[in-house]
Amino acid sequence: MGAVADALGYSPSAVSQQLSQLQKDVNVALVEKVGRRLRLTEAGEVLAGHAESLLTAAQRAEEDTVAAAGRVAGTVKVAGFQTALLHVLAPALPRLGRDFPDLRVDVLEEEFTRVLQALVLRDIDVIITDEYTLLPRPERPELASEVLITERMRVAFPEGHPLATGGGPVRLADLAHEPWATGHVGTNHSDLLERTCVDLAGFRPDIRHRSNDLLVIFAMIAQGSLAFVPDLALAEREAGVCVRDITEGTVHRSMVMWTRAAEGRPSVRAVMEAVRSSADAVAAARPSLIRGASLG
Repeated sequence: MGAVADALGYSPSAVSQQLSQLQKDVNVALVEKVGRRLRLTEAGEVLAGHAESLLTAAQRAEEDTVAAAGRVAGTVKVAGFQTALLHVLAPALPRLGRDFPDLRVDVLEEEFTRVLQALVLRDIDVIITDEYTLLPRPERPELASEVLITERMRVAFPEGHPLATGGGPVRLADLAHEPWATGHVGTNHSDLLERTCVDLAGFRPDIRHRSNDLLVIFAMIAQGSLAFVPDLALAEREAGVCVRDITEGTVHRSMVMWTRAAEGRPSVRAVMEAVRSSADAVAAARPSLIRGASLG
């Protein structure tokens, strides 16, 4: 009881009163005393198991009712990888705040491939993922997806690296003995590095540093490591870093927005439309980016 009170910011007596009222409403004992502690009865466990779906249904009912009155309201939970949040989602938030003052957007930075399951389980409403050349595309028929932006991936070098002094493309095969930095295991960025080096140049990269934070990656590059970076990382603006294409082929990253296939809430549609408009602006500002498109 004390832990619930601490988590919700209520007093223990307020929690006790709410629980007593709930037991009266359902006319079933939901807790029982065990020594000085309380535990859920079997009926309490069953009700607790339905709690999330009940709360979600209540939220949807509230949103639908508000939408019928011409308002978009409620909470939309969005997850995505760092550059998508920085360059596409964050710029969309002020417009959403102005147009829909009763709409709340919760944002989570998440890059691991498991995040799509959170969308299926309704823990998240909209997800922006990264997809890369050479990596298999997720097959999720219960979800709907659309490509927002496609961009090049290039190799970032520490400034003055002897293989990057010419300014032109470099052979990936010549980088087999270099130290590399990439994302954590389980991210597409990590898988991209290993797959590209193996498939295009026949070597496994020597990965010395792992981080999902671009600032950390740039710091490692400036100190001697190499990394694959997308155009939106703006690596060429970082002190001590230069970027080069590779001769073995072009590697692309696509920024992909996902939601549930049957999603129809006005609040989610409003967020998705704002993200699309933001992607339009980003692509217009940087000619190297392709609005939409596909890895093919």
